[in-house]
Amino acid sequence: MGLQTTLVGGVPKIGDAPEEQTLRRSLHQFDKGELTSDALEKIKDEITKDILSRQEQAGIDILTDGLIRWDDAVTYLARKIMGFEISGLTRYFDTNTFYRQPIVASRLETSDTLVTRDYQFAARSTSRPVKAVLTGPFTIAKLSRNQFYGQERQLIYDLAHILHQEAQSLQAAGCSYVQFDEPALLSHKEEWKVFAQAYEMVTAGLTNIEKTIFFNFGNVDGVYPKILDLPVERIGLELTAGHRNWDVIRKSKCTKKLMAGVINTRNTKMESESDVAALVQELGEVASIEDAWLTHNFSLEFLPRSNAKQKVELLVKSAKSFKGASVS
Repeated sequence: MGLQTTLVGGVPKIGDAPEEQTLRRSLHQFDKGELTSDALEKIKDEITKDILSRQEQAGIDILTDGLIRWDDAVTYLARKIMGFEISGLTRYFDTNTFYRQPIVASRLETSDTLVTRDYQFAARSTSRPVKAVLTGPFTIAKLSRNQFYGQERQLIYDLAHILHQEAQSLQAAGCSYVQFDEPALLSHKEEWKVFAQAYEMVTAGLTNIEKTIFFNFGNVDGVYPKILDLPVERIGLELTAGHRNWDVIRKSKCTKKLMAGVINTRNTKMESESDVAALVQELGEVASIEDAWLTHNFSLEFLPRSNAKQKVELLVKSAKSFKGASVS
């Protein structure tokens, strides 16, 4: 298949032009009781189709649904898990963005799927493969306030069980790729053993779906190369210019498939084509470039749409340039 491109997950839901602010207006109408939940879902369906189409037009190989239905990285999932209560806003890692913190009030369980229906809708709306995205059990636990479990590891294990059920549901629905986001590990590396045990639970029996764990908001020094022993097929890392991860993985080549975040979406500054090309070239020295995915290092959601579009175009152009150079 060769080098491919994918998005991390979320994209800008709202643009500057009036026609790009449908979701904002619709949410406002819904809050005022002027729009039903069914009508709001239909609007989200149309926006999701548009986001998929934009990815196709840009040339992205492995699509996401853009996480249009998500409030933030944890609330959308937590609302579907019994035992969680949703509280006020709190800062998401070291960003200027916020999420509504889940409170663990009782034993966590779920009787429904989390994102399977979203995946199915997206898969019906495009001919290209769609990747499902889930915040991982360790990160959900760390971003929640535990008021029930005596030991946090039991909270993590119950979440691992729930996410295992969801991954099974996605696999049964024909999903080929699932990505688990686990930024919290990089702030709690001393809890590696619990993390690794959780992923034995999450991935058990998932033989027909390629699993990725994406690590950002830090570096993997101290847990690399141990993360290569996790029961997943692909590891996602921040590999923008000058990032500490480059020093870490140069010492021990990545033996798994790699999802490489070579475009920086923490700010609007545009990388040069030559700088990204140099990073892509260097990937071949630390991993197998033939089955790698190129991506960005953080969600596109909080960038202006025009800037996000430019970054995606650069991502695709960089992959095409590398493949062209490899053929010639």
